[in-house]
Amino acid sequence: MKIELPEHIKNLKGYKPGKPISELIAENNWEQTAILWNNENPMGSSSKAKDAIITAFEGSNFYPDPLSLKLRGKLAERLGKQTENIIVGNGSEGLLLNILKAFCSGKEEVLTSSGSFVIIYIWSQINNTPLVQIPLTADYRLDLEGIAAGIGENTKVIYLSNANNPTGAMITREELTRFMEVVPEHILVVLDEAYFEFSVTLTDDFPDGTQLNYSNIIVLRTFSKAYGIAASRIGYGIASKEIIQPLLNVKLTFEPSNLAQAAGIGALDDEQFLKKTMDNNTAGINYFYQEFDRLRLNYVPSFANFVMIDFGTKQKVDLIVEQLMSHGVFVRPLGGSGLPHCIRISVGRREENNYCIEILEQVLNSL
Repeated sequence: MKIELPEHIKNLKGYKPGKPISELIAENNWEQTAILWNNENPMGSSSKAKDAIITAFEGSNFYPDPLSLKLRGKLAERLGKQTENIIVGNGSEGLLLNILKAFCSGKEEVLTSSGSFVIIYIWSQINNTPLVQIPLTADYRLDLEGIAAGIGENTKVIYLSNANNPTGAMITREELTRFMEVVPEHILVVLDEAYFEFSVTLTDDFPDGTQLNYSNIIVLRTFSKAYGIAASRIGYGIASKEIIQPLLNVKLTFEPSNLAQAAGIGALDDEQFLKKTMDNNTAGINYFYQEFDRLRLNYVPSFANFVMIDFGTKQKVDLIVEQLMSHGVFVRPLGGSGLPHCIRISVGRREENNYCIEILEQVLNSL
């Protein structure tokens, strides 16, 4: 008799990683590449984070601080909060899974948007939590009125990605405040601000979720994007202590590692690296807009470090992605987010952006 899997795991379509970039480059002998598919920081990593990791490694024979008090304290000071209002974990996606573990059971549902961060769909299935999706608006924005209307008796968690990955669209300050006013207090709103640092440099109307005075909201942020330490797996959440404490109870005891905690502390002190990243992103976003307009592409204005393009059909997307990759240009097709007719292109270094546009134009002219 074989071991049977639970139905929700048996039907799970998990993340399917491809070959490592280094292996693909070696196989294809590409002289030039543009790695623009994972919204990573093309400027490298903070040198202060690196130095902090090297120093912390000396104590790696001991378990790390399970409460991450030094990093949580530094974040609390930066945000004008108390340490009890902060939790850190293995990236914001790790915190999101812990939120579902801590707050959802039985028939309790997650309510979210279609065309959003793919991990919420995967985590909900892994946690055996029913998921309700409200379609995006015609212009690829989150339909907050539709989500509010979708609240039911089993709704326990609402997940909002702002700016939304992969569309890049944002929820304005007024829209978010109006939405929170109609959400019952017993429903937890997860506001994922993974691209916060980029968003606030691209618009003055981006709402800082940490400044909202509601007891039923948790804001998630990450060091993976703006701070350039994605491999360290470190993210954080900001909420009332009543929300933070259950998350401390369900997390892995020694999560995150001592090296990740140190990297976060070092990165917070590197304002010069952060500014360099923001300047590159703003220039890259504006360059993409200019070139996409010239190529007459249907793109969505972005408040993050990527731009989404609607090519109309999955067949066209598949062809474009295949042709781009054959020239060492890596972009993200969005079938996993329910947008198979769209492609997301991350902002890279200037030479990567230029090369991407050069090859994209060649591919489009050949169709």
